[in-house]
Amino acid sequence: MKGTASLLIVVMLISAPAYSQTVSKVRVLTAPGVTDTAQKDWNNTLAVSDKTLKLTCPKCSPIQSVSVAAGDIASLRYGQNAYHHWVAGIVSGVLSLGVGLIVGLMPHHEHYFSIDTKDGKSLGIQADKSDFKQIAGMLQNFAALPIQVSQKDAHYLNGFNIQVTAEQDDKQSH
Repeated sequence: MKGTASLLIVVMLISAPAYSQTVSKVRVLTAPGVTDTAQKDWNNTLAVSDKTLKLTCPKCSPIQSVSVAAGDIASLRYGQNAYHHWVAGIVSGVLSLGVGLIVGLMPHHEHYFSIDTKDGKSLGIQADKSDFKQIAGMLQNFAALPIQVSQKDAHYLNGFNIQVTAEQDDKQSH
């Protein structure tokens, strides 16, 4: 009986699917071998398995997917940009002053990640505001590296293994 249970457990472990996570709402900004990225398109996927990161962009050309092995990643970087929807706030303010003020004054954040490889290439993506923390966790667990972030953006990744970089270093790398 114990032999049968042990055999069953071994078979289940061998046939268990490999670790995999996918986010299906990212914008591709740059990727190795991709010349046209369709930057307005959010229907792209970032998938992480136990050995490979795969970025798929159906509207990119000349290639539609890029894969990177975990050991090929040199660094991970995060940055964000905040802006206000002034025009939408003014239009909304015509109907309701309170709503117009809320829309116009509330900052909207854009979240960016750069996955830099050891051969000097980069994958640049913009994450949706509801997925950026999931992507940070996926990338950090996959690459086993801290995420480099500026002091002003560090609070967006509270709880993650981050490496705060100087603002001057951050500007020189872009």
